Amino acid sequence: MPFQKAIKAAEVPEGSVAKAVVGTRELAITNQGGTFYALDGICTHEAGPLGEGTLDGEELVCPWHEGRYRIDTGEANPETDWITDVKAFPVKVEDGYVWVDL
Repeated sequence: MPFQKAIKAAEVPEGSVAKAVVGTRELAITNQGGTFYALDGICTHEAGPLGEGTLDGEELVCPWHEGRYRIDTGEANPETDWITDVKAFPVKVEDGYVWVDL
């Protein structure tokens, strides 16, 4: 599938997380050190909103029960064994927008 416009890059300052909806899919967009990442935006535990989470190093932390996912792969941290991996998507930044290949 071709890249789709997700969110203005300026809406995701460095070190932050933002929610974006592309079609019917909710995403969590992160900006770590000026590099953008996109993960499925729903936590696998109790459907917490990952786009409202926080960054802790290279991990996205769910705001509801602190499940932790690697921002680059969506892999669940084994210490938070109540969650499973989420899908990570290719990202590019172009014309001031974050684009995601779903």
